[in-house]
Parts: sequence; structure tokens; C-alpha cells
Amino acid sequence: MPGIGDDVPEPADPAANGEAPPPRPPPVARPLSTLLRPTRNDTQELLRNRYLCRGAGLLLCGPTGIGKSSLTLQCAILWAIGKPAFGMVPTGPLRSLIIQAENDDGDLAEMRDGIIAGLNLSPEDAKRATDSIIVVREDTRTGYKFFCEVVRPLLAEHKPDLLFIDPALAYLGGEANTQRDVGGFLRNLLNPFLHEFNCGALVIHHTNKPPKGKEKPDWQAGDFAYLGAGSAEWANWARAVLAVRSIGSHSIFQLQAAKRGGRIGWKEADGQTAYVRYVAHAKDSGTIYWREVNPDEVETGGRPKSYDREEIFNLLPDEGLLPVEWEKAAMSECGVSRATFHRERLAFVKAGRVLKERTSRNYKPVRKG
Repeated sequence: MPGIGDDVPEPADPAANGEAPPPRPPPVARPLSTLLRPTRNDTQELLRNRYLCRGAGLLLCGPTGIGKSSLTLQCAILWAIGKPAFGMVPTGPLRSLIIQAENDDGDLAEMRDGIIAGLNLSPEDAKRATDSIIVVREDTRTGYKFFCEVVRPLLAEHKPDLLFIDPALAYLGGEANTQRDVGGFLRNLLNPFLHEFNCGALVIHHTNKPPKGKEKPDWQAGDFAYLGAGSAEWANWARAVLAVRSIGSHSIFQLQAAKRGGRIGWKEADGQTAYVRYVAHAKDSGTIYWREVNPDEVETGGRPKSYDREEIFNLLPDEGLLPVEWEKAAMSECGVSRATFHRERLAFVKAGRVLKERTSRNYKPVRKG
């Protein structure tokens, strides 16, 4: 088989010549009653709990220049030895193929060594991880040529569990804001290879330029799935979406599980499903590595990290507040994180200082004379 860069005839794109591609058989149709629920040993699952499966894609969106490449390489290294990355648990050791356009060999080596040191991996784990990750730099081909000349032969040769494309705009070869170009890239070119080679994809994509120097502040829940620049098709195509969001710090960022986030298994302090984590660059500016951040490290609303727990209690009026309203007030007025609020809320309940009404579901203060 010719290698990448060999002198081979240029493949013809039937669509470019106005020719209709040969017809393919329709997909297999089955009665709904015959479908089986996935089991714990589902061979199609890549990241628990069916957060990412073979034949599907995970979209990671984030601002330019924050280190998305090193973040995803850290995930690939941990998944290669079967370990969780930022709470995302692989089903076992995963092999990865990373096709990227923005980093040379020296950049990748610096990332590799910083991540291995930051994770404190043993020499055995480090070798096992790095031997399981294939890296390729491609910065000239886009669209049909990219998939035919680069993606297909590399998938056939290395047979990875995960294909990383970093960044998507380097290979799109079209308009990022049109459904036709984005859908053609993801659905007509990428999807067939994911099915043919039975792997998953992690596609790295940039966010739009923040308006007025600040990312949109009033987005909620699933809105963050659409942080990626351009067409909504980026998020619509993806099985799952992660968004790295600036909070105004040069080193601390918010990791939003924007689509299917409930499947990851993140938990708040009170056991409720969480959709947000905080991640940060290494404290040593000379090391390339991402670390998880305790929410108490994150300054909220410009308030100092210290707080008076009585302020949280005194936010409750006599008529009470719903949990989400009390939480919002505590984070805004007292500058505490969500985890800190729930820790204090549970302490107040245990001490008998607040009660939750069965009918209104409000938390009410118990004011003793």
C-alpha cells in the first residue's frame, strides 16, 4: 500500500465532477421489538456510560490558544492505560490516532513529557501509553483529499479505537457556518470511516470570537453544546459535546459537559449529577500539563475565597427558597462554589438549622429565640 506522501495518482471526487456516486444498499431495517439493551460488556462502548461509542463522535470546543491539544493528548495518554481522564472513564486501554495541524514534533514532545511528569506515571505506564498513541502532522490537505489520502490509509494501518482530528477547521475545506459544508465533512466523509473501521472520533473545534471580550454570560445547560464556531451542525452531529470555557482567568477554565453530560457520571457534593468541572494549567508555568481544580480555588463574583457560613444561612427568608434559588444566591452573594454551598447546606440540615418543606420543596430557616 502506498505510504503518505508517496507519488500516487490523485483520487477523483465524484461529486466534484458532477458525477453521481454509485448507489449503496439501504441500511438494515429491524422491528423495534428486536433491539437489545446494551450490557456492561458492550463492545461498542468506549467511554462510560455510553458517553462515547464506536461509530460516533465527541466534539471538544474551546477558545484558541488555551491548550486544547495538550488537554486532549492528556486524555489520550490516560485512556491508553485504561485510566479516567477528568472523570471520563474508558472501558479499557484505548489506542489513539491523532491527526493534527498545529504542533511540530518539538511541541508534541514537550506536551508528552510535561503530561507524563504531571501525572507521575511510572516508566512502564508511560511507555505503554505513548506506544499506543500514533501522532501525525498534516497541514496541506482538506475535505475529500484529507479523508481519502490521509485518514483512510492511516486508519487501515493503525486500527485505533479513537481518531483525533485537531482542529476541525484545518481540514474542513469549506465554510464552517454552512450546514452543507459541515454536514458533508462530518456525515458524508467522517462517519463512513468511523463505521468502516469501527472506531470513535474526538474532533477539536474552536469557539467563536467572544463578543465584547467576554464569552456569552447568560448561556444555560445545553446551550453550551453550540459554543463551536459556525453551523449548529457541529453540535447536532456529535454524540457528545465538551466545552472548555473561559472564566476570566489565564490558567483556570470551566469544562462543561454540554451534551449527554449526564452519562459521564460527574457528581456534586450532594450526590446530584454534575455537568461542570474546573481544570487548570500546571502551577509551574514551564510544564505543559492540566490539573483538576477544587471549586474552592475558583473565585466567584470577585469575592475573596474566604466566606462566612452565617451569610449563607442568612440568605434564607422566613418563607424559604427553593434549593436552586438558595444556591444561586450563595454563589453570587457569598462568592462560594456550588460544591461549598451544598456542603454547608447539608451541615445546616444536619444541625437542624434548616428544614425542607414537603409541599413547596423550599428550604426554610429554623430561627430559635
